[in-house]
Amino acid sequence: MKSELRIYTSFVSPLTLPQFTASDYLPIFIIRNIGNSVLIGKYSGTKIHCRELAPSTELFRLRRDKFITNEEYQKRYAKEIFEVDLEKIIKDWELLVECSGARGIVLLGYGSDDSLCHRSTLRDILNSSGIFINRVEPFIL
Repeated sequence: MKSELRIYTSFVSPLTLPQFTASDYLPIFIIRNIGNSVLIGKYSGTKIHCRELAPSTELFRLRRDKFITNEEYQKRYAKEIFEVDLEKIIKDWELLVECSGARGIVLLGYGSDDSLCHRSTLRDILNSSGIFINRVEPFIL
């Protein structure tokens, strides 16, 4: 059975977070360490995040320190995602949306350039998974 969940992706900032909740979308952070961010919870009222879909700390550091290209980063990130139980995560997201009354979710990362952020690769993976009826799209601000 395919999921009807509406999913968008976007970057997180004090300016973007209120727009997601005002549009009735539940923000879910796809970052490794939620404790490092003063933004999480402060502006959105939520600390919901999905650590399983964040790039590993090692992979993040390799790209940040320019030991690998963005193309290599995306390939390695995709390999990490294929080890995750996406169907379980989707069921959890559907439950969160149902309980919150939200219209859908927005998966958030910190990169303002979508093409350089892991969320664009995640979006491609989710769209090619065959799990969703609706395409995962960038949240246009």
